[in-house]
Amino acid sequence: MSNKNTIEELIEAVEARAIQCPIPIRFRSSQNLGGAGERNSRSRGFNGFDLVTQREYQHGDDVKKIDWAATARTGGQKIFVSQFYEPREVKFYILVDSKLTMDFGSVRTTKRMLAAELAASILKSARKTNDKVGYITYSEDRIEAMSKRAKFVGAMKSEALRNIIEPGVRPITHEAPVKAVGQRADLVDVEGLIDQPGEKLTGLQQALRFVRRQSKSLVFVISDFIDLSEAELNDLASASARHDVVCMHVQDRRERELPDTWGVFVLEDIRKGARKAIWLWPKWWPFQRRDNTVREQFTANFNNRRNAMFEFFKDNNIKWEEFSTEEGTAATPKLTKLFADH
Repeated sequence: MSNKNTIEELIEAVEARAIQCPIPIRFRSSQNLGGAGERNSRSRGFNGFDLVTQREYQHGDDVKKIDWAATARTGGQKIFVSQFYEPREVKFYILVDSKLTMDFGSVRTTKRMLAAELAASILKSARKTNDKVGYITYSEDRIEAMSKRAKFVGAMKSEALRNIIEPGVRPITHEAPVKAVGQRADLVDVEGLIDQPGEKLTGLQQALRFVRRQSKSLVFVISDFIDLSEAELNDLASASARHDVVCMHVQDRRERELPDTWGVFVLEDIRKGARKAIWLWPKWWPFQRRDNTVREQFTANFNNRRNAMFEFFKDNNIKWEEFSTEEGTAATPKLTKLFADH
């Protein structure tokens, strides 16, 4: 069977597992926006919005929305704010990690395919409210695929899912790629994204800085968030200052805990191909202190990285949720809640 047929079958399987849940956009409206047509049409009023009405200021309203002329007409006795129609479509951006670590999976599927399932659910939900979506897949040092502008879901869904899934179908190689004549150029002007002279941007940084220059949007980042640098964390924080950012942490059970077995167990760095063999004692072994140290330290290392990442998300007002490869449909309530409460 050709790779093309395989990818098409994988896309169909991913779409079959996608859920649909209208995503409310709370940075523009306090209403839960349901089906298509429930968002107001694009306006042509002042600053891109049509004035709906004016009402008295309430605690928690944005002070920038105060209508000082209307307030002055009351002699300062009342403060009024202006309310506007919102544009019909909201831009979503889906940033998907495409590094080699995403090809790991010990139960049901790989992290890459799990990311594709999550992306398909976002696309299906955005289609419900007729919103436009842009996508970016990124590797260690570059953007691998992207849509230069947000499009309606019907025009980009297959392209997006194909570019998320396809790298996982190719054979894994740990050799450095040979730069050939006529090699594919960068998809974005990387030089234009650099803030400091001599700065070298990773793929995630390029994706975040591209999105950072777009109008206020809802940005989903789907990744295993392994070994993020300080510079990448800074760019993630900068993106969250401009956009609503939702991080979807994909992981596998074997990244959290060692198997309940005994004997020789091989750990592999999928990025470099390096392997390390360790000995696991059976849990029933009467002299298992050493074994407990290995198992507990492995789990503790994962939890320490996880907790540090979630503290960062919390400090920067980033919504997040964890998804594991073995969950399948069991993750549906978490995904629905994340969409509804983002």
